[in-house]
Amino acid sequence: MYHVFYLQLWSHALRLGIAVGLAWAVLFWKRWMKRHRENIAQSWPTVEAVILNGEVTPINKTTRFLATLQYSYRVDEYRSGKYTHEFQREADADDFIRQMKDKRVQIRYNQSNPDKSVLEQSAVEQMVMLTPRFG
Repeated sequence: MYHVFYLQLWSHALRLGIAVGLAWAVLFWKRWMKRHRENIAQSWPTVEAVILNGEVTPINKTTRFLATLQYSYRVDEYRSGKYTHEFQREADADDFIRQMKDKRVQIRYNQSNPDKSVLEQSAVEQMVMLTPRFG
């Protein structure tokens, strides 16, 4: 009887550990991809964009929050892009969005496909000094 209980307990613990591990793996993958996109975009031309709005969402199976900014820029026609950043506290993410709304920022866009754009983290850091520091 105790044997079955401990097997079930270990089974639940293992599933929880796998779920949490996968959630963190996804976060690290997204961070790496963000840095990779910024590195690729270093040779792209820049244009001014304006931050239109933002949204804060919890990141599943973690205690972190994702702030997503939407911006608009003009290259032949109006286009839009998104910038995301993780925060440990929801209040910090909300403050970030409030501070960035309506700001003008430089973004980089792909000349061969102007719908592809990148708002670099360094450009955001210049606009807003937040604690804790971006990471």
